[in-house]
Amino acid sequence: MVTGIYQEVELSLTENLIPVTVPVKQYDNKARKVRCVLYNNSVEYTVPQNCIVACSGTRPDGTIFHYTSETAPDLVFVEKGAVLFTITTFMTAQAGRFPLDVVMLSTEGDVLGSFSLTLKVERAAINNGKIATYTFAAFLKAVRDGIRNLFIDKAGCFGFESDDGLGLSDRSESSSVEKLCREIVEGSITEEGYFAFETKCDLGLIFTTDEEGHLVVEYGEDDVSV
Repeated sequence: MVTGIYQEVELSLTENLIPVTVPVKQYDNKARKVRCVLYNNSVEYTVPQNCIVACSGTRPDGTIFHYTSETAPDLVFVEKGAVLFTITTFMTAQAGRFPLDVVMLSTEGDVLGSFSLTLKVERAAINNGKIATYTFAAFLKAVRDGIRNLFIDKAGCFGFESDDGLGLSDRSESSSVEKLCREIVEGSITEEGYFAFETKCDLGLIFTTDEEGHLVVEYGEDDVSV
């Protein structure tokens, strides 16, 4: 069973303390939750279950984010007397340090309390968050959706071009690309003596041959002879 990552912090509603710093990773997307245990005059404060919680901040590039338990209860909520909020990709798109404010409101809109903490977004090793978080299935979907050309090169190898938005080049190394290259197409001879093609990768490609024995690949809405 895979569980999410929870970071617990303790904050005061009354004391003038240096805001707690919460380290997160650039491109984190809903994998990490921050649990805020609150204190009122050194006594643990139980947040009312029915209160409205608003979480807001401004990224280093000046872009604002704002979530509330009314409109995004999966991202901001109260659980067992504590405030929990989820780290989203939008929050962590820009590396750097910035304040995050949490305000608790009654159903009538009165402020019950507020506190601040600092998000420290560590820079990711690569600039494309998709690569960092994609499963192989998601990688294949991006490639499949971006296919725009099929070809056979001078060495006789089958290939294709895809506007997948992943940012990989012919100088990059990726185990997902290597697996795709190994499994994209395999040839065999059927019992009837015909040359057959098949693929283990779900790219939406259908391999057949025409009457003259040329390889025909169907993808999208077009048939392409290569």
